[in-house]
Amino acid sequence: MTGRRISAATFAAALLALVACDIWIGSFRVWWYHHSLTSSIVSSLLVLGIAALIVDEVVARRQLRERGSTVAVQAMIVYGQATRASNALLVENEDTDASDASSEARTLASMLLTASPSLFDDPVARLFLEDIQRLAGDLYRALEAAAGGPRDAARERLAAQMRQVHASAGPLVARLPAEYRRSSDDDAVSATTT
Repeated sequence: MTGRRISAATFAAALLALVACDIWIGSFRVWWYHHSLTSSIVSSLLVLGIAALIVDEVVARRQLRERGSTVAVQAMIVYGQATRASNALLVENEDTDASDASSEARTLASMLLTASPSLFDDPVARLFLEDIQRLAGDLYRALEAAAGGPRDAARERLAAQMRQVHASAGPLVARLPAEYRRSSDDDAVSATTT
C-alpha cells in the first residue's frame, strides 16, 4: 500500500515539475516543442501512470473493506467457539462434564489454526487473535486444574481473559452489517453474564 502511494506521489511530482518547467522555462518549452512525439509519449505515460495508480488505490481500498468484513465474520465464528468452550468449563451444571469442555477446547484450537493466517494479516484482528490465544492457554490450564479438583483461581483467570476477548472483539463486531451485529451483541451479553 505504501509503495502505491510513493509511486503515485512520484508520478504526480514529475507531472507537476514538467508543467512548471513548461510554464516558466522558455528553453524547456522550445525543446519539447521541437520534440513533439517525445513530449506526447512522456505526458501520456505520466497521465496513464497516475490514472492506473488511482484506480489501483480505489480497488485496494474496496478489497480491504470487503476483506475486513470476512475477517470479522471469521473472528466472530472463533469468538462463538471460545464462548462455548469457556462456558463449558465455567458454567456449573449437571449436563456438562470435563469431556465436553475438553472437546470444545480442542475445537477452538482447531479453529484457531484455521483462522489464524487471515486474522494475523489484519491489525485489529491480530489483537483479537492474541487475546483468543491467551484464552486458549488459560482454558487448557483451567482444564488441568479441574481434573485435579476445582480451582477457583484458574477459573477466575479464564473468566477475566474471556472478558478481555469480548473487549477486543468489539471493533470487529462493528465491521459487521447491523443485523449480524445485533445477534453477536446478544451472544456476547449472554457470554459475559454467565
